[in-house]
Parts: sequence; structure tokens; C-alpha cells
Amino acid sequence: MKGISRRDFLATSGAAGAVAGLTVADSAIAQSSTTFPDSLFPSKPVNRGDTGQLPPFAVRVLNKASFGPSRGDLAAFNALGANDTQRLQAWVDDQLNPAPTDPEVDARLSGLTTPGQDFDTINKTGPQLWAEHVRFEGADEFSVRIRPTVQMERLVLLRGAYSQWQLRELLADFWNNHFHVFSFLSNETRGYMPAYDRDVRQHMFGNFFDMLLTNTRNAAMLFYLDNFRNSWPNPNENYAREVLELHTLGAVENYYGAVAPVTVPDNSQGQRAGYTEIDVFQFARALTGWSVADGNDGAADTGEFLFRPGRHYDFSDGPIQVMDINIAADGGETDVTQILQYLADHFGTARFIATKLCQRLIGDELPPALIDNIATEFFNRRADSDQLREVYRAILLSPEFQNAWGEKARRPLETLMRAWRAADVDFTPVASNGTSGSILGRLEQAGQRPWDIEPPTGFPDFKEFWQGTGTLIGTWRTVTYLLTRDNILNLAAETNSLLPTAPQRTPTNIASSWFNTALGFIPEAEVITEVVQFISNIAAVGVDEPLDNASNVDTTNTSNGSRYQRIMRASVGLIIMLPVGQRR
Repeated sequence: MKGISRRDFLATSGAAGAVAGLTVADSAIAQSSTTFPDSLFPSKPVNRGDTGQLPPFAVRVLNKASFGPSRGDLAAFNALGANDTQRLQAWVDDQLNPAPTDPEVDARLSGLTTPGQDFDTINKTGPQLWAEHVRFEGADEFSVRIRPTVQMERLVLLRGAYSQWQLRELLADFWNNHFHVFSFLSNETRGYMPAYDRDVRQHMFGNFFDMLLTNTRNAAMLFYLDNFRNSWPNPNENYAREVLELHTLGAVENYYGAVAPVTVPDNSQGQRAGYTEIDVFQFARALTGWSVADGNDGAADTGEFLFRPGRHYDFSDGPIQVMDINIAADGGETDVTQILQYLADHFGTARFIATKLCQRLIGDELPPALIDNIATEFFNRRADSDQLREVYRAILLSPEFQNAWGEKARRPLETLMRAWRAADVDFTPVASNGTSGSILGRLEQAGQRPWDIEPPTGFPDFKEFWQGTGTLIGTWRTVTYLLTRDNILNLAAETNSLLPTAPQRTPTNIASSWFNTALGFIPEAEVITEVVQFISNIAAVGVDEPLDNASNVDTTNTSNGSRYQRIMRASVGLIIMLPVGQRR
């Protein structure tokens, strides 16, 4: 961290926040939040090369390919086979083929998707969302128009916390970020997010071209990047540029800048290796007329995709030439679709997306051979209906995925989801409950409220961006808020279920039980010792002495205001938020 010591950080955020609500008389607890040595909070994630120690295989898999293990997940994973190879294969097969049902998510949504309830927009069709929210006029106009986004934000939390199909939720987060839309931009984006997310999910185990084409036709994207009004003879380059820079070829490796296209060499597949500024302009020409039925120019007002021939390039200035695609005569919609097919099938797109997927699932620094292998898998399967599913499989079964640990820093949303699952929080985030709004508000301060970032690049996915002091403090405050809501979580009672009798409730046993429960493993001895000492200090008992031996501590009193409850909030909050638990 820069600009603040780790002890000062603790004093103002994580452990200090975890003991929020303590009285002045509890100064020993409050003051103890500044006693951690720097060894507990290293400046970067610790990987195998730093310590020579790895957590169990199941812990590594479920922390990298899901939002983190919930109760019973590690045991379930370990029951899938006789060895790690069999277990991973079985888990991957299961997660890559999610069923239509999602038991706990479905149960929590039951009764809440009917009109007037907290999730009544999430199953609406695009035209329904357009008519009932985007175009709504009347009382409470803004709240009706933004209602779909409000509900989708909470659905992200609900699915991340409780979905059986954790890999799907992690990948949905990836693709919603890859094809990012700033949902708060306009009425058209605010009111359309359920349909946008649905389109992403429809294709994320299928073929990339199908996903790309569907995305280009979605009203939220067409309004976000202004293509809904892209018309000849004054084309708007904005969307064309982002399709090339962000959605397909990337903005670095395959971009050649302001040079003549004929000077760009071919790649290993005989395709033109990349694009130029001229290609951006030519693609913008092709995208003219690619629009939305918004009631203008005699069109219906449904929000559905609409190609407007009268706004399309008339070829008066010659053919459209985008890289290897030459279009000499007006083909209408197919002018765009054949360019999109070419981009989806380009080896540069394969390398760009392979790199991003490996960075999400493995680490920021990747061996070139891995990218070559995954890009080749992506390219060779470009015509397959299950192209993306098989690309994910290749990544998850790779030695690099299996062996990497601690190469990624969790972003705020991921940290919140991991804490939610680790602490076994029982809470359905609905708009009618102010707690969910407070959680999202804190996520916003931490920097990762769902869909709430304006640039089309979306949320960064490299650890340095998320390791600043402001982000860390905001994340700790978000998780602390969740863990201290007495109406959704009772950490003292949870501890008593782990340690049923009072004599068992010693600092050593409490730390050990919660490390196993929240992290799934016992970390380095140095970390254990410091955490045990922290609990001993705040409870004012010896490390192997029952907490009930301390004055004013009754471990049978698990009420919200009890001293025991506050001690456990501080202790469990610390264990869950230690950097050892933030590794991926």
C-alpha cells in the first residue's frame, strides 16, 4: 500500500471496522486493532514462490473458478474422485453444463418475480422493458425507469452468493465486463439491463460470433456507444472503434495505428495481422443504419434491433474495406455481419480473448505457451457451437490453472462475495430492504458497483489497480458492514455451533475453527500465531484459556450487544479479510 502504513490502515478500516459499535469501556478491543505486525498484511499477494506452501487443491480451484467455497463445497469437491485430477475433471464437467434450475437462487426468488415484487423486472422481455420502463412516463418516473438496474444489481449479489453454478456466475461477470455497458448512462441503459444480461448469458457457453452479433444488436449497447444514430454521410466511429479495440482484436497487439493498411503484414493464419485507423473508419461506414426501433422515422417503438437502409452507406465513395473483407455493393445488414464473422474468426481475436480469460482465471502474468495453446483452441473451434465451453475447459484443465496460486488480487465485488459465502450469510438482497442499498453504496465507494463504471473498458483486471489504499479501505468497510448486520448473521452463535461447549472456546480453537470454516485451510504458522494472539488480547484471556474466564464475557450470550458477539465480529472479520484469504 502507498501513503499509509498497514497498521494505520487496520486502525482506520478492517479490524477497526469489525469492532464498530464497541463502547469506550471496550478500549482493549478497539486498541488491539493496531497491534498487527506487517507480516499479516504483505504488500502483495503471496504465491507459492514466496512461501513454498500451497493450500489444498480444492481450495485453490474453488477460489479461482468461483467466488469462493461456501459451507460444504470443499467436501463436495473432494468427494468427486479418488485424486485431484479426477475431482477437477468432474467438477469442470458439471460446472460447464449448468442446469436450468439453481436451487437456492430459485428458492430466494420464489414469489419475488411477480408484479410489484422486488425482482419483477428480471424476466421481462426486451419490448416489455422498453415499454414499461425505458418509455415510462408518470408518477415516480425515474424510479420506474431505473427499477430494472436496481433489481439487476441485487441479482448479481444474490447469484454470486448462492448460485450452485459458481463458474457460470464468474464467467457472466467476465463477459458483462468484456462487453461493458454503463447502466446508469441513460433511460435506455437503465431500463434495459435484464435483457442485456440475458443476451450475455445466452451465448457464454456457445459460439463467440453468436455472442458478438447478439451484443451488437442489443439496445443497451447501441445507445451506450451511440451507434443507434450512426448515419451516412456522417458516420460515428465510436462503436466501430470499441468493437475492434475492446470486443475483438484488442487495442495493443493487433493495432497498427495511422498507417496504410497495405503495410500491415499477415499473421500465422494468413490473415491481415491487425487493423489501422482506416479500418476503424471503414467499419463505421458499415455500421451506419445499425440501429434501434425507437419510434423515429416511422419505426415502431419497441427497443428491438432495427436496420435502417436509408441511413446506410450508399457506396458513393467506393467499397468498404475492413482488413481482409472487401464489400463492393450494398448488402444491407450483411455488410456488418460478414465483418463481425471475420473478426470473430480472426486469430488476433482468439489471442486477445484467450489472454483475458487466462488473466481472469489464472493470473496477470502468463507464460506465452499457455496463451498460444488457448488461442489455438479458440481459433480451431471457431465454427463449433460449444466453442467457448471448450476454451474454458482447456484453461481449467491446464497445468497453469492447477498450479497457480495467489497470482490475482480479488476485486471488491469478489471479496464481498467470498466473505458472504465463507460466513454463510443468510440474506436475500432486495430493494425494499435498506441493507442491500447500503452494501451497494459501499461497493460503489470501493470502486466496483455492478455496471457502475463509465468507460467502455469496464473494470480493470490487474492486481495493481485494486491495491490502492482507497479501494482496500472501501472493500473492508463493505465486508465489515455485511458481517455486522445482526439481522442476517450471528457470528457468536456460528462460533458456538463450531465449538459446542464453553471450555472449547479458546482463542486457539476459535482461530483454528474459523480458518477451516472461512478459508478451508490452516495458513502459515506466523499468521495463526498473530490471529490467536489478537483474539487473546481483545478477550483478555490466555491463548488456550476459555473466553468465559474473562470478565464480562459469557459465550452463551450471543445477542447483538453482547461482548462475546463483538469479540467474534472482530475476530472472524479479521480472519475473513486477511490477505491470506484474498488470494486467488
